[in-house]
Amino acid sequence: MDRCSNYLWKHPSTHTRQLSDVTGTPIELLTDWVRAGKFPSIYSQLDYPCESCRSPIYAGRLCHSCLGTFRSAALDIQTRVPRRATAGLFSVAGRVKGY
Repeated sequence: MDRCSNYLWKHPSTHTRQLSDVTGTPIELLTDWVRAGKFPSIYSQLDYPCESCRSPIYAGRLCHSCLGTFRSAALDIQTRVPRRATAGLFSVAGRVKGY
């Protein structure tokens, strides 16, 4: 980690892959460090893969595209699952039923 930090101090616009190549640090270890926030945010070119599609991202767990896909799927599921109106009752097609 010290070798990477020292290199970044001198070359702050280095990308993750470049840092791996120059320092000999495995890319998997570097991406874990970047994801965990081990480097200050001033090193804005350090990226890691989206957990869904593996495209490079700089914050969070998902890229904007995958995040939109998951949100759409969640909204679709939410509209299809019956909602509970009150305790012991739920609504199906606008009709309240008990169970």
